[in-house]
Amino acid sequence: MRRTVVILASVMGLLSVILAIALASIGTQFDEARIELKDLHSDVDDLQQEVDDLSVERDTLQQRTSEQLKTIEQLKAELERVRATQANAQTSQPANTPASPPSGSQP
Repeated sequence: MRRTVVILASVMGLLSVILAIALASIGTQFDEARIELKDLHSDVDDLQQEVDDLSVERDTLQQRTSEQLKTIEQLKAELERVRATQANAQTSQPANTPASPPSGSQP
């Protein structure tokens, strides 16, 4: 019976060692996973900041583009107005009077 108790104690000790090693391994894996998760959260935060910065830049560029398109439309309208004014001036000139030479040109 003493021998059985010794064998049982040895087996329980061996099981305790195996369980301790397994627990330590799981703890190490858990710590590694926790560290990796923390790194991934940091990466997500960095990427979110970059997205926010790019969104602000996109909005600024869209506003600038809109302003430039508005300016282009105004310039087109002004050009059409000038062309129309010149066309009206040319049609209102009598056909038998020569048009005056442009200023600054020599005859």
